[in-house]
Amino acid sequence: MKLVETRNIGTDYDKHYGKGSIDVSLRDDNGRHVTGVAIYAGEPEDAVFFRDLSGAKSIANLVKTAYEAGKRGETLEYEMVLESEADE
Repeated sequence: MKLVETRNIGTDYDKHYGKGSIDVSLRDDNGRHVTGVAIYAGEPEDAVFFRDLSGAKSIANLVKTAYEAGKRGETLEYEMVLESEADE
């Protein structure tokens, strides 16, 4: 399995993502998305896992899935992608 963290953090404001986003996804050996969590930083008062914190629920699934894979002896790779560098 591979844990991929994609960061798009900037100083400019975007109407959909605010000042940036971080997406953490767990992918299987074929590169398919298994589970993940996305954090978008909008206005300072909205810089949460969605306004009602419902996005935080997906963190438990991400951790549980990675834990179960570890119990099965699967290796875990980590990759961080900066979207600003990926676009170049």
